Amino acid sequence: MGRGAYPQDKGKALSSSVYKSTSPYGSLNNIADGLSSLTEHFSDLTLTSETRKPSKRPPPNYLCHLCFNKGHYIKDCPQARPKGEGLTPYQGKKRCFGEYKCPKCKRKWMSGNSWANMGQECIKCHINVYPHKQRPLEKPDGLDVSDQSKEHPQHLCEKCKVLGYYCRRVQ
Repeated sequence: MGRGAYPQDKGKALSSSVYKSTSPYGSLNNIADGLSSLTEHFSDLTLTSETRKPSKRPPPNYLCHLCFNKGHYIKDCPQARPKGEGLTPYQGKKRCFGEYKCPKCKRKWMSGNSWANMGQECIKCHINVYPHKQRPLEKPDGLDVSDQSKEHPQHLCEKCKVLGYYCRRVQ
């Protein structure tokens, strides 16, 4: 059976006029025009940081999860960018803590070696996965409390591959 044909037509193609006359919504051009005007209308309604009122102030020791500075929550961050700009939530230069979930096998993992716009390879699927969540490393009193005995799998880290050496040497 050919595309656009009914079984009783035995492979005969229907003319496009049949679709236009039987559609309760009108022609495809009218639908496209309507969608285009709706898109233009809603694009004017985007919220900017000027139109949003800032939320209450965070606790004194709270670090913004985007810029890692004190004094505001991530939704009020002056460094916030539109969604889709950048491959990771965090766009700073420092190393941070990332949470990953492989879209293929659904495996989850966390890493204290997460960077802006850099992913880590899934051990099972061997695809590069970007973190869906990133936050500052916990460093009470300026000390890194991550498990130093745990070896960092450099062969899975995009940052290590790009640099050609262990990514933690950057800091």
